[in-house]
Amino acid sequence: MKINTIALFGVLFFATQAFAGNVIQLTTHIDEHGKRTEFVTTKDVLAKCPTWKTDKEPPFPIHKAIDVAQQWIKKKYPKFTDIRIVAISLSPIWEPDFQDRWYYSVTTSAAADLDGVSASSFFNVMVLMDGTVIGPTSPRNNE
Repeated sequence: MKINTIALFGVLFFATQAFAGNVIQLTTHIDEHGKRTEFVTTKDVLAKCPTWKTDKEPPFPIHKAIDVAQQWIKKKYPKFTDIRIVAISLSPIWEPDFQDRWYYSVTTSAAADLDGVSASSFFNVMVLMDGTVIGPTSPRNNE
């Protein structure tokens, strides 16, 4: 029975390592309280995205990036009733295998009415050049 346990551990270890090798971190945000939020995707997702040379218009227009970001937030967080764009930026993917691939960082101010109490918060999403939205995740070792 010990051999099976070791074999299972080995399979899980290598599966985890293979997945970790497929993950690409787009960016990390750290708020004023030190909480880290990461935006990650996979190499498979990035491989499907079009490239962009900055001497032409982006393959995914900014107005579409705004729309998909707002729709994603509304669907994922339906209590947000007022979503306003605060900032938009374009950044390259820094992974060498994905040169000339870019993404939009869309920062919003979102407001919600929570049982009669108004609350608002800044919220970020990343939009790839094929319209894929990358939402925030918290790292496992977040404190």
